[in-house]
This record gives sequence, C-alpha cells and structure tokens, in this order.
Amino acid sequence: MTDRETVVRVESTCAGPARVRLQTGVLAPRLVARTAATVEVALVATTATLLGGDHARVRLEVSGGCRLVVRDVAATVAYDGRGATALWDNVIQVGTGGVLVWQAEPFIVSDGAEVRRSTRADVAEGGRLLLRDTVGIGRSGQTGGSLTCRTRMSYAGTPAVAEDLDLSPESRALPGMLGNARIVDTITALGWRPTAATDHFELAAPGAMARRLIRDAHASDVDSTWADWRSQLD
Repeated sequence: MTDRETVVRVESTCAGPARVRLQTGVLAPRLVARTAATVEVALVATTATLLGGDHARVRLEVSGGCRLVVRDVAATVAYDGRGATALWDNVIQVGTGGVLVWQAEPFIVSDGAEVRRSTRADVAEGGRLLLRDTVGIGRSGQTGGSLTCRTRMSYAGTPAVAEDLDLSPESRALPGMLGNARIVDTITALGWRPTAATDHFELAAPGAMARRLIRDAHASDVDSTWADWRSQLD
C-alpha cells in the first residue's frame, strides 16, 4: 500500500528561470524544460499503480505570470484490488495570470479494481487551465472494474464544474450511460471561452467542455479540439 503525494509547484522570480519545486510520490515529476516563464514537467510512475489500498495524490500549482505544461509518460492502470479500494486525488491551483496545461494519459480500470477518484481545480481570475482527462473501462478483453469520479472546479471563487460520475458496472449498464462505450475522453478549458469550437458545451464561468464516449481510444476525435484550444493559449 502506498500513500504519497506528487507535487509540482511553479512560481515566478524577479530574475532568471521560474522557481520549481518537485516532490516524488506515486509519480515522479521530471523537469523537461524551464525558462523564465514556462516550465515543462513529465510525470513518471515509480511503482506499479494503482493497487488496492493505495492513495495517490497529485498536486499541481502555478503562480501568476508562469506557465506549467504537464505530460504523463504512460497510462495509469488500476489493477485488481482484491476487495480493497484505491484512491486517487488531483489538486490543481492556478494563480492570477498563470496557465496550466495537463494532457493526461488514459486512466485504465482493470477487472477487479475499485477506485474513487477526485479532481479539484481552483483557478484565480485571469488564470487559465486546459485539462484532458481520459478514462478507460477495462484493459483489452476485459469488462472493467468500478470507478467513481468527483470533479469540482472553480473560477475566481465561483463554481464552474460540479460533476459526480458513477462508472460502476451496475451504473454503466443503465439506459443513457455508456452503452457499448469503454472510453470517456474529456477536455476542459477554464478561464477563457475557446473560439471556433464545435461539439462542446460552454460553462457558466468562462470556459468550455468537450467530451466523447467511444469504444476505442484511437477512435476519439477530440485530438483536433485539443490542438485548437491549446493553440489559443499561445
């Protein structure tokens, strides 16, 4: 069982490169590039994850005037927990004028896994967040375990996204849920309204969300949406 927090914290300095604090947990953050205003970090698994009883936490913080780009090196797999529940918490904070971009690799829930996953993001006024979150139910040839996702996002102190998603086997079989889909591919933009976007819905706060429910990950068509919204941050 593991209970460790991965931390990436970026803040500006009066002169020279941005200040970066990295802390290894279940994932190890590796500094890829750094300039005065932009930091790129890769997240690398340090052990087999996610096992029953594990509690993984990822904390990403970027202060005003800085940009943090986060990339996952590989997908995360939640393995058979043998009756034990695994927890995964993402905590994101973006300061005024800060930008955070996280293109997360798929989170796969294997047969026998039971996972509770939460994402909390607080974006200050003038900050911007772009997040891609892909969930896969089951590995190849599997039915998949149980996953519940709780998402809470705010902008300038005002709620922007509040979603509780139950992807347990019983709920997935209900009408209007996944049907034969195994992949939930979601892009969330917060802090601005993407232009020239299609097949999405706008948030009450400045922002938008695009989501696809598909059978196979390679069939998702949100790559173009990601590239479009990503380019609007440059």
